[in-house]
Amino acid sequence: MLSDYNADKNINYYKAIFDNSLSALFSTIPDGTIVDANRAAVEIFGYTVEEMKKGGRALLFDHSDPLVMSLVKMRQNHGFAKGELTGIRKNGQHFPCEISSALFVDENGQNRTIVSLVDLSERKAIENDLFARQELLNAVVNNSNEGIAVTDRNGHFLIFNEVMVDLLGTKPIDSTTYDWAEKFQMYHRYKDVLIPTNELPIVRALNGEKVKDEIYLVKNPKKGNVYLSISASPIKDQTGVIIGSLVVDRDITNQFVYQENLKKANEELTNVMNSLLVSDERFKYVVKATNDAIWDMDLKTQQVQWGEGYEKLFGYQLKNNERVFGDWKSKIHPDDLQRILDSLEVLIANKGSHIWEGEYRYFKSDGSIAYVYDRGYVIYDNQNNPVRMVGAMQDITQRKQYETERTKLIDDLLQQNKNLEQFTYMISHNLRSPVANIMGCTEMLKEDELDQDEKEFALRGLSTSINKLDGVIKDMHTILRLKNDIGENKETVNLTNILEDVKGSLGNLIKQSNAVININFKVMEIDSVKSFIYSIFLNLISNSIKYRKKNTSPVIEITTSQSGNNFYLIFKDNGLGIDLTNKGKDLFGLYKRFHSHVEGKGLGLFMVKTQIETMKGEITVKSHPNEGTAFKISLPID
Repeated sequence: MLSDYNADKNINYYKAIFDNSLSALFSTIPDGTIVDANRAAVEIFGYTVEEMKKGGRALLFDHSDPLVMSLVKMRQNHGFAKGELTGIRKNGQHFPCEISSALFVDENGQNRTIVSLVDLSERKAIENDLFARQELLNAVVNNSNEGIAVTDRNGHFLIFNEVMVDLLGTKPIDSTTYDWAEKFQMYHRYKDVLIPTNELPIVRALNGEKVKDEIYLVKNPKKGNVYLSISASPIKDQTGVIIGSLVVDRDITNQFVYQENLKKANEELTNVMNSLLVSDERFKYVVKATNDAIWDMDLKTQQVQWGEGYEKLFGYQLKNNERVFGDWKSKIHPDDLQRILDSLEVLIANKGSHIWEGEYRYFKSDGSIAYVYDRGYVIYDNQNNPVRMVGAMQDITQRKQYETERTKLIDDLLQQNKNLEQFTYMISHNLRSPVANIMGCTEMLKEDELDQDEKEFALRGLSTSINKLDGVIKDMHTILRLKNDIGENKETVNLTNILEDVKGSLGNLIKQSNAVININFKVMEIDSVKSFIYSIFLNLISNSIKYRKKNTSPVIEITTSQSGNNFYLIFKDNGLGIDLTNKGKDLFGLYKRFHSHVEGKGLGLFMVKTQIETMKGEITVKSHPNEGTAFKISLPID
């Protein structure tokens, strides 16, 4: 009687697993007859269990697809089969699915099959979206008017568009010694000397430096001398580690030659001044021949004479085209002013220097801001005293906007690629083990000579693997839904209410640990996605309690504030802390854990970071072992 009781108990146990799995499960006969199906199968296909029993395999799959019979034959020959098929819902909709099928013999000696099916619709949609974004990135890179190159952390080229090939006169050349100056024939713009390796923009970017619009000469074997304005910046992961570089080259040959000609004209003008034969005719002709804002400043009186282009570019009407230096200075953006003034002072103090150049923001007459590239030439008298400075301002606002949009698009696509890599890793790594165990246990159960203990061992292994598979599938479903949840209507979220709800959910954990939660809410409400804010509070508070120091009550400080268009939320605790030097790059990774003595899955911080980035926010962390952890969250305010 006890044996009958245990058998009934096992049947009920596995029936519960069968019915509650998130994957569609079928018990079938090898000829395609369906014996039973679980709730997930009903939800995915839309048929009742009785309808599926009556229609069999032919009801659920597109039998015009040769893969159906191919998988059937594979199962007949090897005892199992796995692959992708096209399923058909009751409403006629076709959808992609992944199917695993294995043969076994039941207690009556009859051949049976167990079939597991996963709906791939959401995953395929994400893959298609990322493919479309990658194509968009390729279109941006390949249709840009500028040379674009991206390298990995070791300097190997990942992107090198055709414009870059045209500008340098050669295809990408990888170099373990970074001797790109020789490979690409890159020289100082005024000296016939190759650029030293450590001064190359791409090498400086890989070392963490941002390079902005520096001018170099390239001796292009096809086009001759080409002057390039080169910008380079490091590409960093979420922990700040450099993982590559972005280089943008712009052909400024015509502009550079024009400026050199202007320099020569100024030198001629100096000679005219020295011989007391100063004439304004040359300057007037230059002013009329360009749309730039040409200027001429007397360094003693600080009087500035402007060309007609100044009014055209910035809208200011000038009496006799004259203003003083202070008037120009007052229109420079405050954040750029000191930098520009310092660079001018250094130039003039260093007697003998002629060329000054700078980029800054400049207020137009209507209050809008223009991005300006300004370049001037200093004229000296016979005693080598600076007496005059002549230059030209260019409005580069449109180019700046294009660069900003391009950088944002590249950053977004790089992030999407990282998300796809993590999701692909999850599918390939975390599903493989439980599926392999299920197939192994199924193979064991096919053997006729198994005794009762061996059968129970195989069934326990099968149950454990099914539970693991079910957990991974639930995690996948949660992650896939994250990006869609941002579509929820934003609402006014009261942070005090959120905190009270979380305290209620974690009541036993807070009580058992004697946790203290202190708050300093300078901002009490925020328009956001309520479920995301709740999840962020829940995960960060529960982590602070779980990863507390031994024999020390956890103290958690939560503060909120606002600055400009940003809302800030900070969680700080006195817990175990994290070694960011060794583990920082994995901190927000999927299934990454740092303290093995505490139960967990390594999903919480991944979910927090994903939710914050979905809301266009950022999260940073400061932590040291045994000194606690502080998470700072920044969210934009619409």
